[in-house]
Amino acid sequence: MMLSLVSTAYCVFLITLHINPSTAFSAVPSSTARAYLKNIDANQFRHPLDRDITSFLQEAPLSGLASDAIRKSLAVVEQGVRLDLLSSSVKVSKDQLPSLHESMLEACRVLDLDNPPELYVQSNPQANAFTLALRGKDTSPIVVVTSALLDRCTDEEVQAIIGHELGHLKCEHSLYLTLGGLASTPLRSLPLIGSQTESLLQRWRLAAEYSCDRAAMLVAQDVSVVAGAMLKLFAGTSRATNTQAFIDQSLEYERLLESANPLVRSSIRSQQRTHPLPVKRVAELQKWADSKEYKDILSKAVSVEEKKGTEGKEE
Repeated sequence: MMLSLVSTAYCVFLITLHINPSTAFSAVPSSTARAYLKNIDANQFRHPLDRDITSFLQEAPLSGLASDAIRKSLAVVEQGVRLDLLSSSVKVSKDQLPSLHESMLEACRVLDLDNPPELYVQSNPQANAFTLALRGKDTSPIVVVTSALLDRCTDEEVQAIIGHELGHLKCEHSLYLTLGGLASTPLRSLPLIGSQTESLLQRWRLAAEYSCDRAAMLVAQDVSVVAGAMLKLFAGTSRATNTQAFIDQSLEYERLLESANPLVRSSIRSQQRTHPLPVKRVAELQKWADSKEYKDILSKAVSVEEKKGTEGKEE
């Protein structure tokens, strides 16, 4: 995998689940019509910590110049990754795995992404998906799913996982996490402040994953689909599982964690992770699905039928 090329720049994000180029992939049924979130801004679904730190960086002096420099640097990395994928993976298009291609385009329409990424299928026994999370001006972004992903998940679950990766693109996480990492470099060498800075960066990286779980939720518009994808990911199997039981398990974890010995809580929360704990992700997703914030976003959405009707009148 190409993770070593870009891990130091914080620009590869993983969510684990399973695609095989020979696997029959049918489009998400039309009966599960999605609402389009026209003009949705990433800040509408960002996790609060992700939103606050990103806004701070956007308003910081010289952030524009730094952002341009980072984009140019990451564009070089992207060139190498694109060539590697073109030489060793399957590029999805209207002529190659067309139903998967359409599913990705629908997810883009839901999140109002006007520059759909190039989607690649990579042969790999690990169930993963990742993106460089870079939205270039002259090139399409890149999203990769592994051959194991489609084998394990339903079509709706695969689309939700792609939605998670699109969330990274919508939030431009590679840009802002890299910018935050570089800006905080002088602080990390200082006593006390350094450890606090590193802890904040760690919590931000985890918050970025929560933001993208929310993007997956907005694409699926059904918490059981996203939770089901996570369950298959964490269980490591496509066998019949009970999604609601897993949601209940995540809530049980939350309750026990709050009542646990403070030393136990501190030990768990101080662990270094690239992604949040599986049950924590499901619990956070369920809370957001029940929130007024999520319901307000959907209440302002344009349904598929309304969009088609509007397009018909314009024609």
